[in-house]
Amino acid sequence: MKKQNGIALVIGLLLVVLCSGISWAADYPSKPIKIIVPFNAGDAVDATARVIAERMKKDLRTPVVVQNIAGGGGAIGIAEAAKAPADGYHLVMASTGALTARPLISNPGYRTDDFIPLAQLVEVPLGLAVRTQSPFNSVNDVIIASKGNRVTYATPAPGTTQHIKMSELAIDQGLQLTHIGGKGGKGAVTKALTGEVDFVFVGASNYVALAKSGKLKVLAVAADERVPYLPDVKTFSEQGMPMNAAVWFGLLVRKGTPPDIVEKLKKSIYDVAQDEKTRKLYKKLHLNEAFLDADAFQDRITRTVQNHRKILEEIGLAK
Repeated sequence: MKKQNGIALVIGLLLVVLCSGISWAADYPSKPIKIIVPFNAGDAVDATARVIAERMKKDLRTPVVVQNIAGGGGAIGIAEAAKAPADGYHLVMASTGALTARPLISNPGYRTDDFIPLAQLVEVPLGLAVRTQSPFNSVNDVIIASKGNRVTYATPAPGTTQHIKMSELAIDQGLQLTHIGGKGGKGAVTKALTGEVDFVFVGASNYVALAKSGKLKVLAVAADERVPYLPDVKTFSEQGMPMNAAVWFGLLVRKGTPPDIVEKLKKSIYDVAQDEKTRKLYKKLHLNEAFLDADAFQDRITRTVQNHRKILEEIGLAK
């Protein structure tokens, strides 16, 4: 009899837990949702988050706020997201290197698989630029100089996609390049403007205003074709140097978040991303629409980790 009572008690408790979970999920969202951006305000990843937050707020009928937690090439913000409750109220707008490369280099307080992908949103092709006074006027000029002398360049931080892709090019071409982290994309651009480095390699959208004002020369974009916001800039391939590289930004949520809440977030993000107003905002901000659903995004994350691990091992940065 005692055994039967014990079993009945356990079953009763499980039913309470399950029913509570269903009720909680049905009420979601009942308070503001936070999107953690692991970089400073003003970067492309921040702009993407703010576009989505504004549109999700209307779709879910609840405030969606962006919180910038910069540092460590994106690692500090993502680590904060990894410590947040798995309740669907704490999302993270992750970028390629911070999510997939940083855990291969050190122990940043999270692993790539600590998160559930919701959707990839946009891409930004990478571009190579120099200050106006630079003697370099083409990718070939940089290549020639890098084979005879050590040339310096800046990216947002060590272990970012920008750093990994340029390291891959250096290995393939036998270049002598010295990398300097910029503490973010804006910082990397500043180092080129002041002459601290010979060139900068970040998302091409960062260069638009500076190129128009004559402060920077953009020598190449790493895309299949020229980008509409820098129409006179040749691709690497046009200059005899095949290279296709971009940073992608996507939304993720903590592993352990209730599945029905995850599905509700996926639907909201999909609806928002397909909205014509969202697309117009992307275009205005020079962001390439590149939506991938959760499964396709997970596949891309997995492939990116594999590629980054290979390069990081070659340059001695893998832990």
